[in-house]
Amino acid sequence: MWEDSVWEQLQQIPKGERSRLVNEAVGRTLELRRREQAMQEMDRLRGKLPRIKVDVVEELRKDRARTHG
Repeated sequence: MWEDSVWEQLQQIPKGERSRLVNEAVGRTLELRRREQAMQEMDRLRGKLPRIKVDVVEELRKDRARTHG
């Protein structure tokens, strides 16, 4: 399961710090997986949405001209 070099490096860390290190590493990995899954879900949902044919930048400029003009 562990690569030898990883295990050897982990053994060099004091026991109290090992748990914290492993906890942080697992936490980061789980967060990355959660984000990847969220991005995949967003891509899936985006594929189901109709294409917007409005020039968003142009509409924002018109709106600003109306409100600040």
